[in-house]
Amino acid sequence: MNRAFLKLLGLIGLLFLSLAAQGADSPTLDNIRKKHVIRVGVKTDFGPFNSLNAKGEVIGFESDIAALIAERLGVGLKKVSITTENRFQKLELGDVDILIATVGDTPSRRMIATAVEPGYSETSVNLLFAPGKAVDSWANIRQQTICAVQGSYFNKPMAERYLLELQTYKTVRDAHLALRDGQCAGFLYATAALANTVQLPEWQGYRMTLPNALVTPMAIFIPRNEQGGALDVALGDILADLHRTGWLLAASQRWGITSTGWLHTQQTLFLERDEQGQYLCTRNAAGRWPAACRNTEYVSSTEVSGLQAVGLWLKEQLDVDLNFIYDPYDRKQFITGIAYTMLLIACSIAISLVLGVAVSVAVDHRSGWGAKVIHAIMAYGRLTPPLLMMYLIFFGLGGWTMREYGIKLPAFAVASFCSGYYTAGLVMRALLEASTHIRSYDAGFVLRLHNLSRTATYANWPIKQALINLTKQTMIASAIAIPELLSAASLLIAEKGNIFLTMTMLVLTFYLITSLWTRLFNYAEKALLPAGQP
Repeated sequence: MNRAFLKLLGLIGLLFLSLAAQGADSPTLDNIRKKHVIRVGVKTDFGPFNSLNAKGEVIGFESDIAALIAERLGVGLKKVSITTENRFQKLELGDVDILIATVGDTPSRRMIATAVEPGYSETSVNLLFAPGKAVDSWANIRQQTICAVQGSYFNKPMAERYLLELQTYKTVRDAHLALRDGQCAGFLYATAALANTVQLPEWQGYRMTLPNALVTPMAIFIPRNEQGGALDVALGDILADLHRTGWLLAASQRWGITSTGWLHTQQTLFLERDEQGQYLCTRNAAGRWPAACRNTEYVSSTEVSGLQAVGLWLKEQLDVDLNFIYDPYDRKQFITGIAYTMLLIACSIAISLVLGVAVSVAVDHRSGWGAKVIHAIMAYGRLTPPLLMMYLIFFGLGGWTMREYGIKLPAFAVASFCSGYYTAGLVMRALLEASTHIRSYDAGFVLRLHNLSRTATYANWPIKQALINLTKQTMIASAIAIPELLSAASLLIAEKGNIFLTMTMLVLTFYLITSLWTRLFNYAEKALLPAGQP
């Protein structure tokens, strides 16, 4: 009797799990089936995703997706024209059942509606430049006035990240007119739409030269109360199948949509199988996709393990958002920043020691014009702030070489040289003063490579302090767009707004880096210099 009862409980449990995997009740889906039509909110000014043809019909990539969804659900299709400003209002008021309207999947939008997973395409941001105004680096448009459209999700993060002065307009048409009239240096908008614009005859000469920024999946959005429901599951399963079959990729290419490879990656992901031959991207008992098949930004600590789970748990339980720990992309950015910082310090130290020693040997106990010129050059380096030097070389000399000869100065080399040059002057001064001191009791002494260690015994303290200070000044390299630690931290703050914790971690990391280099300097001092005084 007990065994039979346990079997009954097990069957009931399996039934509930099966129902959960199929999705909970869905008022919207029930209404769609009752009326035999699905109302899809679409934009009409965003070709090739959707636009009006000569007959006034809405056509485009998203219209094809809407038609296929209606077919899979076995209902008719009604396309409802919406705009960027009113699309979520239309969804909330029930004027449309779902949105397929070039909506980027962002945290702020998930607070007001449900994003169906997986996404169906990608969106990114770029700038359309007027003839003769194009640049090839986002860093070169800082502080410039840029046209944009009101309500675009990327306005705020792009303005914060690149210090843009945005001039926003209600429609794309108005922004186009402002760009043509010279009211702004460029038009900030979705890459796909801009790529379509530059192909039009009336936009000949306008260029889009910057690398794509803020690559974000596009998602179908449904009402907020539909999360995890039957409509959410049904639409997600349809999109997963469209990824596996390559339909989305083929349709995107057919409409000439520029891709960064996101659709290729999604197709590979949803085609991947485990050792038993089952798709890895298969819904679990709760009806959710595995964490590996979802956008990492929306994964919870219970869905992952290891360091990522720890970081997410801290965020969920303590509201401590260590995104550079739990988010793989942000973690990569932060680690890359540390690596660039360490490499920049190492190169700057090498330049400062090699140059400082070389000029010290060249001018010690010598007079004449040659020695005076070298003294003057090194004094300039010692007395000029490295940041000012970087600006003069990278933007001044570099701008001239780019205009005249098409030669772009490498930012990393410029930063390394400027930091090294500045510190080399301090190294030279310390060595020459030490050499002068030695001559006070050894009149014939002249600094040369073979007696460098003897001189360094007296100069080690000021040289070590100069090198320690060098490790602290690498942050200024972010001014010329080198992705060192400060630049990486600024990028994370611009994207996530996590200012206090990110800056706290930045300070602690720089402290640890400086401490590490100080220990290395102390070790080198003991290992290379004589134990006693001469």
